[in-house]
Amino acid sequence: MNIALDVMGGDYAPHEIVAGAVQAAREFEISLTLVGIPDTIEQELKKYDTHGLELPIVPASEVITMDDKPGKVIRSKPDNSMSVACRLVKEGHSQGFVTAGNTGGALTSGILHIGRIKGIMRPALITPYPTLKGACTVLDVGANADTRPEHMQQFAIMGSIYAEHVFDIDRPTVCLLSNGEEEGKGNQLVVSAYELLQKTPNIRFEGNIESKEVTQGIADVVVTDGFTGNIFVKTTEATARMLMTVMFEELTKGPINKAGALLARSGIRKARERLDDSPYGGAVLLGLSGVVVVAHGRSDANGIRHVIRIAKHAIEQNLTQKISDGMKVLAEAMRGDDASPDKQSSSHEQETQDASSQGATTQVTSAQTTTAQTTQQEKVNPQV
Repeated sequence: MNIALDVMGGDYAPHEIVAGAVQAAREFEISLTLVGIPDTIEQELKKYDTHGLELPIVPASEVITMDDKPGKVIRSKPDNSMSVACRLVKEGHSQGFVTAGNTGGALTSGILHIGRIKGIMRPALITPYPTLKGACTVLDVGANADTRPEHMQQFAIMGSIYAEHVFDIDRPTVCLLSNGEEEGKGNQLVVSAYELLQKTPNIRFEGNIESKEVTQGIADVVVTDGFTGNIFVKTTEATARMLMTVMFEELTKGPINKAGALLARSGIRKARERLDDSPYGGAVLLGLSGVVVVAHGRSDANGIRHVIRIAKHAIEQNLTQKISDGMKVLAEAMRGDDASPDKQSSSHEQETQDASSQGATTQVTSAQTTTAQTTQQEKVNPQV
């Protein structure tokens, strides 16, 4: 197994990225291709004992920064480390790609160079989310700001497969993030997605879930659009950091508080560990023909090691093939639904009405326009 690692991406690149790679290569006994500026990588590797480790270097002369616009920079910097790493996956030299860099850059590089699984309309970012019972998964958390109900149906299938095979959850529960748990609550997107999820095969859909209930561990997979999911996750992360900061400030005010903090040190450490999401890895980009994992930009060596572990596990579980199989089942179910007598009758009646009211020429023109609009909507526009 080989995983391509973008050494140049992340707040603490390249030193923490290389340190994490050395740890992962030794602990997991896998080959990691280090992609980036060779001289920089070699200088970092000299700091460690790499005897017996497979850490080949593949040169990339350009870097996508956090400030770069993904749609433009992929073409203006064709030899960037993300694109080079994704091409290694596409050509079969690597089975997965890991980066702590620009999320939009990773998404765009993955789509352009690795490609989507057949049938997938939109890839989605899935991330772990701490709960009182351990963790659940949330998707999409930023790959798609504008989403259709059919996209969220595919998110649910991919999320369920991911939770089952990567988190080892038997028959994971799937819920739809909304402003109320009752059926019919939410905007039009949520209401329409709810109807689709009710008849989606091979998922355990249990209705809507409110944001305040996610932390209770009621659902194993929480489905939402990328705009809402991104805000939801970032708000939670910021709130958790604020609470830890306030608690630390108060516990270190005055000698009595400090004495109490000393006595509670073990409990505070355990609370921090429960809120730490680094052991779960970063966000996995589901729906591509290869495993792509995006770590937090602030990841240190330990965080990079965990993200590589997640990528390794996803490859071992043949995640992309399982998602492909899930899409085939959905396609079969949709074909069966389209072939039902009620659907055919309804479709025939509608066609008759259209022909009599608009004429055959208008009908053809309308169909062509609709096809063009659908094709335009299918183009991925990363918003992260």
